[in-house]
Amino acid sequence: MLRTFIFDEFKSHWIEEENHLLLHDVCAILDEEKEIIYLWAGSKSKKAKFRKGYKQIKELTSKFPELDIQFVMTKKIFPIEIQKIIDKLSESMKLGSKKALKFSRFSTIRIYSISIIITVILPIIFFLNLSTSLFWTKINSNYYINSLIYANWINSSKFFSLIILIFFLINILIGIIEYETQVIIFSLNGFIISLGLLLYLNQGTFLFLFQEGWTLTNYVILQKDIFLFLGFILSAILIFEIPNIYKLMSFFKTYRKFIF
Repeated sequence: MLRTFIFDEFKSHWIEEENHLLLHDVCAILDEEKEIIYLWAGSKSKKAKFRKGYKQIKELTSKFPELDIQFVMTKKIFPIEIQKIIDKLSESMKLGSKKALKFSRFSTIRIYSISIIITVILPIIFFLNLSTSLFWTKINSNYYINSLIYANWINSSKFFSLIILIFFLINILIGIIEYETQVIIFSLNGFIISLGLLLYLNQGTFLFLFQEGWTLTNYVILQKDIFLFLGFILSAILIFEIPNIYKLMSFFKTYRKFIF
């Protein structure tokens, strides 16, 4: 019987795997009948990871002296049945028949799947929070708002924009690790715009030209200015939101079998 395992470097142990191999993986195929372990390393796997996995599996097998385990390394020619298993598991690295998957790690696939969802949803929440200004007290063509409520409105919006900024930075780092150009470009675009929005909101009370009758505790803002403000924010968000929605859909279409 043939059993397949991949080495989890972070948990420092071997995990049985029957479905997928990625380019960074180190794989061991155990032939229980012949007492042979075949060790395979993907093209993106590090030598240090291979050595660590090999050392651990050697230590593990040494605990069973009654077994005469042989090791066959990746550089040697594998038997046909072993190579077929590797080829079958490696099919998960291809799209169609030729194009290779750009993400090569389960960890980055799963982290990015969460991060891209957050960077799509949070800007919507961010804009909805700013849009609560439309429910402020309106008299004629002006909005009247208490200074404390205004400050909370600005601060909560700044908080959302900061979180968005952080997750775009995470996406950029994942793109660099995986050499995924599209992730880097889309995320960098979002990072720059989010940083700009954060700096813009940092103007606080200077965002608007208060109208006649305003006081230190109650602000009077022209309705038109609120509309222009929200229109500007929405336009800025859409510049990075549309590409990231596209990326979210294409990413889950391609990698969903590695996530769930």
